[in-house]
Amino acid sequence: MRTLSARLLARAVLAEAGVVAGALRAQGARRFGRALGVGAALILVAYLGVYAPARRKSARVNSEIERAKALAEHGRQYKELSGRLQEAYGRLPPAEQREQWLSDAVRASLDAQGLVTEDFKPVRTQEESGLIFQSSTVSLKLRFAELFAWIQRLEASGVLMHVQSLELEKKPDSVGLAAAACEIVTIVPKQRFQ
Repeated sequence: MRTLSARLLARAVLAEAGVVAGALRAQGARRFGRALGVGAALILVAYLGVYAPARRKSARVNSEIERAKALAEHGRQYKELSGRLQEAYGRLPPAEQREQWLSDAVRASLDAQGLVTEDFKPVRTQEESGLIFQSSTVSLKLRFAELFAWIQRLEASGVLMHVQSLELEKKPDSVGLAAAACEIVTIVPKQRFQ
């Protein structure tokens, strides 16, 4: 039904256009000059008064939509980065407990593995670029499998501790045991960003 009415409308428009074109040919453009001028002026006024403001408003609304999309994207990125930062902070030692944190964490990991140290050096602290680097050296006599399990426990503990260096020496007087000296490091930021 719509197709039929659209065809009828198109035929009617073509018929009217034919009548206008025939009248212009028969009477001449001079006779219809004023009507054509008024019609052109009305078209210009309609363009400037109706179409152009709507187009400007549409462009302004589109730019506001694009700005809102950009803000939403920046907000999403901010939340993601903030979450990652808080997750990283969760893996770092708390700033107020940093004095004993590394030695307590290393002792807890040794106790969990049932290992006894021969020497546990005090924590050394070095500050650089707003970060506090803490390190401690632990000396033990143990089997290689025990050392491997302990290092895995240290580095998979969920908090940021890293075995910086490991010196392993086979002692001829102790069968099956090796002397190990591990330097364990952590980082504590002086200032935490929100």
